[in-house]
Amino acid sequence: MRPWLHHVEVRVPDLQAALAFHQDVLQLTLVEQQDDTAYLACGHDPSIDLCLSSGGTGLGHVAYAVPDAETLAAYAERLSQNGVPYIHVTDAEPGIAAAVRFSLPSGHGVEFVVPTPISAASYSYAHPAVRCFPESRSSLLLDLDHVTLRHTDVQAVASFLRDVLGFHLPDVRLTGDGRWRGAWLHLTDQHHDLAVLLGNDGETLDHIAFRVAGIEAMKAFADMLAAQGGKVEVGPGRHSIGGNLFMYFWTPDGNRYELSAEMALVANRAAPTTFWGDSPDLFSPWGIRPPESFRKGS
Repeated sequence: MRPWLHHVEVRVPDLQAALAFHQDVLQLTLVEQQDDTAYLACGHDPSIDLCLSSGGTGLGHVAYAVPDAETLAAYAERLSQNGVPYIHVTDAEPGIAAAVRFSLPSGHGVEFVVPTPISAASYSYAHPAVRCFPESRSSLLLDLDHVTLRHTDVQAVASFLRDVLGFHLPDVRLTGDGRWRGAWLHLTDQHHDLAVLLGNDGETLDHIAFRVAGIEAMKAFADMLAAQGGKVEVGPGRHSIGGNLFMYFWTPDGNRYELSAEMALVANRAAPTTFWGDSPDLFSPWGIRPPESFRKGS
């Protein structure tokens, strides 16, 4: 059984202000708060989706779930064989029985986690008609969809993910001088559940993406965001690489979020990597171009 994207931690400068936005505007459910970290869920499945930790902006860590302790031990052995230091922790986060924590060569934090057993009365997957926490709100955000990192050396990060952790790499976008500008990878069958884009020194995160039902949900969210004084950065549109519908916005905390739907599936993990040039049309076949603000991350 392949690992699947479980949750992501992002850093925020003011935890209480961030909680207000994520609960009141994004309609996420606060599952638990521990000191300077809050754990939230979309509420359509029984797992946490987002951790907010106090201090700055950008990525704290990204977590992939594995089905059992044996699989977790196999990933720990894989790290050991490649000289990657890690720590093993238990009961550190809500709904997590055990975890192996380590850092990519870029410094990005990663976890492989074993979720605690789920009640037989609950769906084990996101269900739009079911709320898994009593206090869950009717959020348009169905689930965590993918995470896109930023680093100054995309090729190094993507190669580690592929060669050490077993990610499949369907697409790479090159710069005009042949460097890797973007890499899209996955452990699931989804075209990408993790991506890496070329960034500036100190940037760790380009965006995290939440899955929504489709373009009508994006429209409803844009209206809700506008009513709260927020603005859409770009979209709705459709990406060329990955084929997913998109809409981007910045949170008041200084991190970029995306709404995503209709992501392509890539079940053939033996398919070779496609290398693309640097045409601006790769952003969207609809002719939408990225705004100037896309030059920065957090």
